[in-house]
Amino acid sequence: MGATRTEGVRHGWVGANGLRLHHLEYGGDGRLIVCLAGVTGHGWSWHGVAPALLDAGRVLAFALRGHGDSQWSSDAAYGSDDHAADLVARLDALGADEVDMVGSSWGALIAIAVAAGAPERVRRLAIVDVEASFEQGETDVFPRPHGYATHDDAVAFERQGNPHAPDALLDVVAAGATRPGPNGMLVPKHDPFFFERWPFRNDDRWEQLPSLTMPTLLVHAESSFVRCEVMQRMAEAIPNSQLVHLPDTTHVVPVDNPNGLVEHLAPFLMEH
Repeated sequence: MGATRTEGVRHGWVGANGLRLHHLEYGGDGRLIVCLAGVTGHGWSWHGVAPALLDAGRVLAFALRGHGDSQWSSDAAYGSDDHAADLVARLDALGADEVDMVGSSWGALIAIAVAAGAPERVRRLAIVDVEASFEQGETDVFPRPHGYATHDDAVAFERQGNPHAPDALLDVVAAGATRPGPNGMLVPKHDPFFFERWPFRNDDRWEQLPSLTMPTLLVHAESSFVRCEVMQRMAEAIPNSQLVHLPDTTHVVPVDNPNGLVEHLAPFLMEH
């Protein structure tokens, strides 16, 4: 690992539902653009996307409860609706009446929940590479390392899932995803609960989709396990939506293909 720098990023914390929750503020002015990553993700997952959105608003990337530098839930209350309630409380604390929301994977399901429950709070919505319901159960979890001997090992793991990601971005993502642990190891910076269970697999958001009347951008990664035909059905169910496809892109789109995502996301958010 060489020297890795993150220019101009500020840390913030908000108390919500009894937890101290962390976010990164990337800069910009005006309306909040809230970015939400997927399971085991964090604010640094947006490091390749957020700087390119600053002309559209003030960009914040939230770490979900149990993820990154946000507090863990003592009773494993990690359902999508728990995260959605946190998000609303965070917006209240930040004085944000209306925001743009960008969610990747689980973050998109949480954004859908908020947009359906409080549509007046969401001006524009971006749903990045997720299906509205799942055939797998919450214990059908992809195996992940519980620790790394070196930073390079952490980067190598991130590279497996993000083969097209820029090297410098993977350095930041791997550093943001880990913390020092016992015996000199680097350990994942999330509640160990997520090694065993992914609660979003219980979600079924299909009935909420027709209520999303705000302009909505759906982004499908063509090299992802997320099925194109399912996202097409989602787009058909959302009244004011458009679906775009990113070739040569795997599931964690903000990391694997940040430039491709920005190409569609930036003009979408700049529209009035």
